[in-house]
Amino acid sequence: MAARNWTTSLAAILSEEGGFADNPGDPGGATNMGITRATLAAFRGKSVSREDVLMLEKAEAAQIYRALYWQAIGADDLPSGLDLALFDDAVNSGPHTAIFDLQRALQVYQDGVIGPQTRTALAGQPLASVISALCAARLARLKTLPHFSLFGRGWSRRIQRIARAAKALASQEPGTTPVQPAARSAATTKGKHMAETDTIDTKPFWASQTIWSSFAVIGSSVTGALLAWKGNDIAGFGAALTALLGGVNAIVGRVRAKSAIG
Repeated sequence: MAARNWTTSLAAILSEEGGFADNPGDPGGATNMGITRATLAAFRGKSVSREDVLMLEKAEAAQIYRALYWQAIGADDLPSGLDLALFDDAVNSGPHTAIFDLQRALQVYQDGVIGPQTRTALAGQPLASVISALCAARLARLKTLPHFSLFGRGWSRRIQRIARAAKALASQEPGTTPVQPAARSAATTKGKHMAETDTIDTKPFWASQTIWSSFAVIGSSVTGALLAWKGNDIAGFGAALTALLGGVNAIVGRVRAKSAIG
């Protein structure tokens, strides 16, 4: 499936995130186009200053969003509209957490990997309903956070706007089946749930652009983590680990794929 909604989705995110900000109440610190200082350092693999964040260009911000969030959730292979909704969730809370939200909404095993069980649960369901359920699960989780009293109103309104935009994208392709169900994995069943052990790919993992992008992210993340640890930058270290996990998760999902779709 082509990255048909990448440009539209990125524009929506950038519109939500705005420009440079350095709110003392924001634990992320200096931010530009939604990219924090810690995330920029992790992506570049070196320490960055407040001025580096201020001078961040849109082209690099797009590279960060695509590598660390869009590709980490496999958005190129998601149904139209759901790609935007899950992408925005990943930007705010991280790729793993966003996929957990989707799996909670679908009431399937939560392992942070979009594999056969998640895709089977998606198949045949109205996309608008899936998007609503995802956004509801996301909001319910955010309400448990200590900062919700300060940022909750803004978060809630953002989710509402993204939900409307996502449903509009989904409605443009009424004849598209949400996701074709894949064969169930041979993973060990735990209770009534089966863990997701593979993702659906259209080519060998070693030929995937996502794989090589993930390797690049892992390399820069390791460097960023070491620099942050050496400089006692806890926020930077956490951001580097988050990026590292996203890259590893993308590679693991591709490597463990057992079959390709035609």
